[in-house]
Parts: sequence; C-alpha cells; structure tokens
Amino acid sequence: MEEKAIHARIGVRTVEALECSPDKVTRVRLWDDKLRGFGVRVSANGRKTYIVRYKWRGKSQTYTIGVHDSPWKPDDARARANAVLQQAERGEDPSQAKREQRTALTVSDLIALWLRDGPISRPTKRAWSWKTDGSRLRKHAAPIIGRMLAKEVKRRDIEFMQAEVARGVTADKERRKGKGRVKATGGPLVAANVVQCVSAMYGWALDQELVEHNPCLRVKRAKHNKRVRFLSEEETRRLVATLDKMEAANEINAAHLAILRLLLLTGARKSEISDLKWSEIDWERRCIFLPIERSKTGHRDPIRLATPAFEILRTRRETVGTENPKVFPSQIKGRGISTAVDNTWKVVRARAELVDFRLHDLRHNAASVAVNEGVSLYVAGKLLGHRNASTTERYAHVANDPVHKAAEAVASRILASAQPKPQKPQSRALPLSAVVTVSMRPATSISYHDMIRRGEER
Repeated sequence: MEEKAIHARIGVRTVEALECSPDKVTRVRLWDDKLRGFGVRVSANGRKTYIVRYKWRGKSQTYTIGVHDSPWKPDDARARANAVLQQAERGEDPSQAKREQRTALTVSDLIALWLRDGPISRPTKRAWSWKTDGSRLRKHAAPIIGRMLAKEVKRRDIEFMQAEVARGVTADKERRKGKGRVKATGGPLVAANVVQCVSAMYGWALDQELVEHNPCLRVKRAKHNKRVRFLSEEETRRLVATLDKMEAANEINAAHLAILRLLLLTGARKSEISDLKWSEIDWERRCIFLPIERSKTGHRDPIRLATPAFEILRTRRETVGTENPKVFPSQIKGRGISTAVDNTWKVVRARAELVDFRLHDLRHNAASVAVNEGVSLYVAGKLLGHRNASTTERYAHVANDPVHKAAEAVASRILASAQPKPQKPQSRALPLSAVVTVSMRPATSISYHDMIRRGEER
C-alpha cells in the first residue's frame, strides 16, 4: 500500500484539516516536524489516530496512542509519544507493557482509570455527575465484578450484576448514634443506572484500546417505575398559600423563597436556579442562558421566564444588587445554598401537607401542567431542557384528560338525543337592556402572587 507522508507541526488545525485519500487506498500519515516518530494516521473512513514509531531490537515498531478527540488532543498525544520514546530509549518495549497492562487489567482497575481520565473525554459532564457515577461503580459494580479481568467480562456477567443490585445485595446501611444512615441503596432503578455507568466506562475503554468489546450491549435494563408526581389544584393552592404566609410572617429566607417560587414557575432543575449568575440572565429577551459547563446534558435550551418569574428576578436585583456574581449567594463561606434550600423545603412541604412530594417534583409538576394545557411533548421537552424526546414521553399520560372530556361530551350528546324534544314557546320581543348587561368596574392592579393563584384556579 502506498503512503502519502506529510511533515508539519502537529496541531489542532493541521490534524482537523487532514483528509483521507480520494482513492481510499493510499495511506495518509502526518509526521511531526519536531518530535521524530510522532504522527497521525488517517484511515479510509476518515478516522484520525495518533501514533508513535520507535526502534526495538533493531526493528521499527508502531505504538497506537488513541483516536483524535476521544479524548486525545495534539498536546496530550505529543506528551504520550514523548513518554513512549523515552521508555524505548531505556530498553523497554512500550507495546509489550501496554499488552501486559491490558491483560492484567481488572474491572476495579478500569473503574479507577475511567474516573481519573474519563473527564478529559467528557468536559461538559459536571463534577457532581462524575461523583455519582463513581459512587455507583465503587459501591455496586466493584463488589460483584471488580476482581474479574476487564477483557473477560461477558454479557451474562453484567446481567448477573444487575440482578444482584436489583435485589439489594449491595445495599448497605451503617449505624451512628442509634440512627441508621443509608450508605448505598439497591433496587431496579439503581441497578439500571449501574449498568448505564458500566456501559459508558466500557465505551471509553474501547476508544482507549483497553478492551475489545462492550459487554453491556444488548443487556435489557431492569424495569422500574418512573416516578412522575405532580400537584393537584388543591395542593397547588396550599403550597402557594403556605409560601405567602411564611413570607408575611418573616419565617422564610428571602433567597430560599425566591428559589422555590422560580422552581415552581419554570420547571428548571434546582442547580440551574440555585447556582444562577447575573451574567446568565438576558433581561431583554427574558431568558436564562446557561453555559455548557452548567448544563446537565451539555446543551440547554434557554429557560423562558414568564412574567411572574421575571418579576421575582427583577425584584431580587433591586433588593440585593449585582455586586456578587451569583443571584443567590450562600451565607456560609465555601458552601452552596442548595442544602439550605432543601432544609427549607422540608418545612414548607410539611406545612402545606404535601405527602410524598420532593423538591425535584416541582419540575415534574411544570411538565405535567404544560402537557395538560395542550402543549406538545416536543415543546414541553424544550421547556424543560430535555436533550432526548424519550425523556419527555413519561408525561404523555397526562394528556389523556382531553380524551376523557371528549368521552364525556360524546356520552352527554347521545343521552341528550334520546330525550323528547321540548315544545317551542312563543317568542316575544324583549328590550335590548334585558338581553345585554354591561358591567362598568374600575380596573385594579394585581400582584404576581394573585396572578399565580388565578392562573391555577383557571
């Protein structure tokens, strides 16, 4: 096979400009003009792989570093290539060391590598999400399949792990001062999430050439009931009334009150509101634009602010100012406001008598209200910032109310048709004043609290 060699400085621009040969036969390789042996190989399908050539016992050897952008960048690949060349100069075979590592790599070892190097390939994934995944892998996956060699794990092993987690084998509690604290939970939902984490880890390991297959493929996730809890009209009235009473009695922190009202009105995630910055608010378009690093999915549609929500933020700006970059700064140095809001919500929930209603359920509530008002699932997904349409489909059942109303209308019409027709009375002319009544009442201004109440009563 012919080879088209290009010599230039390997950088982001030069690598991204590389293209495979038009004839799909000629091999294209870019060699760095400063670090000898460091190069990029372009396959027929356009895949770009960083490589390094070195001498071992008089023979030329090729060491594969990794694929461009998964997560390797030119600077990272260059550093790795330099380390490989230095290893070869010491009389060691880098390829052999790589093979030995792959052979001896256990699932626990792979978990450690994934949690250490995985964030490089997923820069938009937030730190708390990595922390959650790490907890799931260490507490559930590692105790069951951690000692197995990563390359030898099969689909049946993943299915066994999922079944064990689902029945609570890895669930754990500890006792402290007579009180129980859950260290790890089990059940079908946790089991399905663990399989998802393991699958993502193996997908990364494939790109790093640490394994040759993903055992999680075609594994059916454990079935679990997806919770969709939303407020009834009566519960909504109690919640709004409770917040108003606590505000009037000065029994609630102003920042916590504003956050809870915004969560109720927008359906945003708690972190999206509690960590909100003034720079993320577009006052002219009445939207919140979150940066990639603040988005759970890596992409977030703007959070639209209805008039009551917009007024809450404007009042906040007028009362506390914008000197602090955060809209809701924590009063405790080094800690966020999120935990304090959770504690406040427990008090509010108890006073409003909201049984089994979490703070996150306010998000479900907003989605349910939107769908019940005739908003399409697509638009509802945009409202909540869902990346996948399947995530919004859990609210489809809420749209059954119009169907129920249609059934009632059909039944009423059929029964009405069966009734005898009443005799038409003789018509008499009536004065216009008896037919039309005009009410002349002065217009009154209402607060956003009243707007909320009236909207929910409708």
